[in-house]
Amino acid sequence: MIVSYTLVRVRPRKDREVYRAIKTLPEVKEVTLTYGEYDLLVKVESNSLEELDDFVFNKLRRIEGVEATSTLIEVKPPGLEEED
Repeated sequence: MIVSYTLVRVRPRKDREVYRAIKTLPEVKEVTLTYGEYDLLVKVESNSLEELDDFVFNKLRRIEGVEATSTLIEVKPPGLEEED
């Protein structure tokens, strides 16, 4: 399972419309409105890098109002265990 976070820049006055459209996509686990250079933070789960590519290029970027994206892939380095 690949977990990633995509920062999304949206055209002015389109943030709510884009937020609602993104929230309906099955790969999306969480969407957060943000202030700053990017307008939305999208948590995505996919089964492969190919699926992630398909999501970003063929679904997310095709939503009316999306201007730019930047995707960060979560990494879990060996030996770095989460503490409970």
